[in-house]
Amino acid sequence: MNEQRDYQVPGIPDNEFQRIPGVPMTKREIRTLALSRLQVFPGALVYDVGAGSGSVAVECALLGGQVYAVEKNPRSQELIKENADRFKISLEIVSGEAPEILQELPRPHRVFLGGSGGNLESILESCHRKLLPGGRLALTAVTLDHGPRTYRFLQERGYLMEALQIQVSALRHRGKALMWEGGNPVTLISGEKTAT
Repeated sequence: MNEQRDYQVPGIPDNEFQRIPGVPMTKREIRTLALSRLQVFPGALVYDVGAGSGSVAVECALLGGQVYAVEKNPRSQELIKENADRFKISLEIVSGEAPEILQELPRPHRVFLGGSGGNLESILESCHRKLLPGGRLALTAVTLDHGPRTYRFLQERGYLMEALQIQVSALRHRGKALMWEGGNPVTLISGEKTAT
């Protein structure tokens, strides 16, 4: 990482984060779109649930958020700390499994759900109950069913919603040739809570 770089906008290159095989990371292009939907503001209390490598948590903190990175995997927790130190930001690493661990946290202005560990509905319900009125929630989904399930959940609770299907192709060298290499499609569901 270039130590002199001062990030003023979202979109830190993926290679500037520490990585561990098997620990997921929300990639730069998807992360940037998710952050635009979250609309983090200075002082906002933010949950990053299923924080993985901490890339979203780090960028939320750089935008001035007070971030709680919720993660059950000890290896991921260490990686989040490394990435927070690398970018010289502070955040709270919350060790435990959602939704139970969320009960101990203060009510958030923003929630990013990057992983659910098979507990999607119960985590969504807990986040919905804790999210402050006017708060925003965003979720990225790579499986076929998580996007529609999240959309229905938020729709039934009166959220003002947006949904995107994103597939990014990047230019890659393959021998002497340059080729477009497509990533897996990602669904981004976001919404603003309108009720208490």
